[in-house]
Amino acid sequence: MKTRLRSNLERAITYGLIAAAIVSLLYFLGSVNQTQRQTILNKNTEIAGLKKKLEDSKVELARRQQQVTEITEQLRLKRQEVKEKFEKLLEKSANYTLFIEQVQRKAKALDVQILDSTYKAPMPVAGAGSSYLEFKFDLKVHGSYNKVKQFLWELENALGRLVKVSQLEIVPPITNAEGNMSLKITLSTFFLP
Repeated sequence: MKTRLRSNLERAITYGLIAAAIVSLLYFLGSVNQTQRQTILNKNTEIAGLKKKLEDSKVELARRQQQVTEITEQLRLKRQEVKEKFEKLLEKSANYTLFIEQVQRKAKALDVQILDSTYKAPMPVAGAGSSYLEFKFDLKVHGSYNKVKQFLWELENALGRLVKVSQLEIVPPITNAEGNMSLKITLSTFFLP
């Protein structure tokens, strides 16, 4: 009987331990499963957030690309407008002698003497290809300081064309006994071919 009792007792303990192991295993699997589900849910939420950011970024990129396209078009139009305005101020290179006459009339009107002048035919501008020709006109002028100053100002601002004094040299003495001065000037202007 002891063996039978012992055998039943061992069987009951074994079944109890097996049942306890199964319950523990189920609890452990349920707990791990719950943790993994929560982790998966968090990762899915994170992925959804990243997808939203990606979509927002694509929308923002498209908006920025549209802005770049609009700005590029505005720049193209502005360049064209500036080019057209610049070219309206220019004459054909065959008319460069008219510019010389303008300068001579301006000097005479302001009582500035042109002592000497030299020039070369208009030449292509460095870096502009054959689109524009630059004309350089070298002058030696003589007159009072105020008249020479007015002459230079009017050359650059009142001839109705782009003219720059690209070189200026005071010829010594700075003034003579009458208060007049002499300058060597190089004027630059532009023409269309």
